Formats: sequence, structure tokens, C-alpha cells
Amino acid sequence: MRFRSTLMKPLAMLASLVLAGCANGPTNTAETCFVNAKAWPSCTRSDGWGFEEGRYCIARSFCPDRRNGMPAGAGRDAPVDAQATRATRDLYTWLRSTWGRYVLSGQSDLTWKDAIDMAERVHADTGKYPALMGYDFMNYGMPPGSADGQRQTEEAIAWARRGGLVAFSWHWRDPALLRTPSVNKANFYVRDANPGNNTAFTIPVAGNALDSTSPALRQIDDGIDLVAAELKKLAGAGVTVLWRPLHEASGNDGDGWFWWGRARNDGVPQAYASILLWRHMYDRLVNVHGLHNLIWVWNGQDPAWYPGDDVVDIISHDIYDEGDNKAYGSQLRTYLQARRTTPENKPVALSENGYIPDPDKLAADGAWWLWFMTWNDRDTPAGVTAKENFWTGEYYNTNAHKRKVYHHPLVITLDRVPRHLAAPVR
Repeated sequence: MRFRSTLMKPLAMLASLVLAGCANGPTNTAETCFVNAKAWPSCTRSDGWGFEEGRYCIARSFCPDRRNGMPAGAGRDAPVDAQATRATRDLYTWLRSTWGRYVLSGQSDLTWKDAIDMAERVHADTGKYPALMGYDFMNYGMPPGSADGQRQTEEAIAWARRGGLVAFSWHWRDPALLRTPSVNKANFYVRDANPGNNTAFTIPVAGNALDSTSPALRQIDDGIDLVAAELKKLAGAGVTVLWRPLHEASGNDGDGWFWWGRARNDGVPQAYASILLWRHMYDRLVNVHGLHNLIWVWNGQDPAWYPGDDVVDIISHDIYDEGDNKAYGSQLRTYLQARRTTPENKPVALSENGYIPDPDKLAADGAWWLWFMTWNDRDTPAGVTAKENFWTGEYYNTNAHKRKVYHHPLVITLDRVPRHLAAPVR
């Protein structure tokens, strides 16, 4: 997510979102693995992160430096949720068949300002609509009237009934302060320029599991239950959601932008804590709430934070490249590194971007991002060129480039999404 002033990460930090390498420290040895600038001993029993003999460890095979091979095999032919709905299975199958042949066009909605329709801004500039719209539960849990952006569910249902695809993220506000009257008190940042916007919330961990005795875990569950209610509305409307929670977990080179990736002083690996939370959320949404309309999109951005092949359908990455000079490159290096996250062959998506990669360069380089998702504008009139506007104006993408992309034969727009994937009109 991109904000400006006190609500936006500095552009100097944005460049660090590009996966720059697997290890942050000295060269790994057979006995240690460096993750987020700290050496961790090798596990003897675990195949990922572990807790052995009273200390945290990481398996040698899970150490990012040792993941050099490209995935082999066709990959899964169905979502990781064995009880996924027919519509969810159909969408997953279509996405798998599309990956490597076409790129889906995506646009992030202005998720905290209901009055601005980013899909219409795309159409006004290109004559086409995106295939995929990205929404966010960021302001859900705030009391009615305290914050805009609380009609994302309804907007997503309306979009799906037009035949569009739906993605959701969740800028999860401090679970201990959700449902409070002040938006600023319940925030998601841990290192915002304005200290008043920061949260001290930390994932509760005891040994090798989330701490079931901690009030923080009950608050986490309350937050998950909050979005579960919205996801159930989407399920009831027949909408499959490309679900991307806990995004940019390892942001700022593992120093943490958000509370679900914050640096810790209790000896618990940040990555391990985030993995535990992801798996807990998966279990609660799928097995407790019975939500089977989700395709799980992981966006941890560092392979040491990968929660497991059994709980991830799609791997994604966010790229904001200030130095690109409108070259609109394919971002091949990041694409290949994201592909190496796991030996299982999973599609890779560009889940947030400023510059839109040139489809010709994607094809030439073989950087087949499943979709791109251009970030949104600020609350400004259409057509204003400014750093805060990722679509409108020409700061990032010229109007000519936008038209080229949206009319390119390799780019799927709304009119090219198969009608059988649309949500039913009820």
C-alpha cells in the first residue's frame, strides 16, 4: 500500500520492496542461516522454521540462500483448499491456464475513498476496463461514519457481477484497538514518520506456536472474525476472492513496516511469527468459518517468510521502481527470485506496481507475471500528474503507455474474461 506524508512510506524505502537477495548478512554456512541480519542455527528435525532444544532454528533446505533451482512439474491442478467451491476451482483452473500466455490487467481501488472509482479512471484513459480490481478491508472495524472506505464488499460484488475478478488485501489495524472511534489510534504501521500513527501490537508467540493464553491472540481472532463476515457476504454472492493478507510482511529489509512483520526483541524470528499467523488465519477462515471461496495469495516477499505449499496458491511481489525512468521493464530478476521461493510450481503475480511492465518485454524475457496491479491515486481530480497518483496523470505511466498496455493482445482486460467466471446476478 502506498500513502504519502505521514501515511506513506518514503520512496527511498519503496525500492527495498524489490527482492534484492535472499540473505541479509554474512555468507551462510552449513550450521547457520542468515535471515533479516541475524544468524540462526540449523534445525535437525524441522523442514522449515523450528524450535529445538529451547532455541529457534531454520532447516538448511529452507535457508533462502540455498534455493537456487527453478520449480519443476506442472504444479497443483486445484486450489490448496480441498473444499474450494466450484466457482473457485474454475477460476483457479483458468488462472493456471492463463499463466505463461497472457497477463491480467489489474487496478487497485481507492480503498479509503468510496466516491472515487479507479476502474472508471482506467476506462477514461484507455477505453478498456481492468480484468481485476483490488479492494481492501482497511477501514472495516471502524465505527460507522468514522472512516470512508467501508463499502468495499458491496463494490466488489458489483464488479464481479459485471464479469470482473476480485482481489482483497487487508491493512489490518491494531487488533487491540479495532472498533475504537479513532482511526489514527488503531493503525497498522510500526515505523510511520508520525509516531502517533504507529502500533505496538506484536504477534504473541510461545515456543513453537502462537500463545493461546495471550489476550493478543483473542484480539487477533476477533479481527479475523471481522473480515470473515465480509468474506462470507462475498461467498454468498458467488464471488471468489484472490485473498492477499499480511502483505509485504518482510518490508523494509525485514525491519517491518506493519505489525505482522515487526522487529522483535524476544528472540522469536520475525519470519516464524508471521508464518504462524498466516497458518492460523488460514485455519480459522477455512476450517472454522468454512470459507471456501478464497484463492490464497502470499505476499511476504522473502522466501524465509514463506508459510508452506499447503496454504498458498499464488506467490506475489510488490515493486515500486523510482529509478526505472519509464523504461517499463519486465522485472525479470524479481520474477525469477519469486519463482524460486518454493520447489512447487506456483504462479507468480505482480500484486502492486507503479510502472506497468511493457507486455512486449514480458514476453521477450519470459517474465510472465500472472497479473499486474497498479496502485491507486490520492484524493485528487483525474488527470493530475503527481507522485501521489499512480494511475492518473503521467508521473509513472504515460497515457500512450497505458493505451498500449490495455490494447495489447497479451493483456486480458474485462471484456476478455470468460463470462462463466462472473458472479451470478441474484
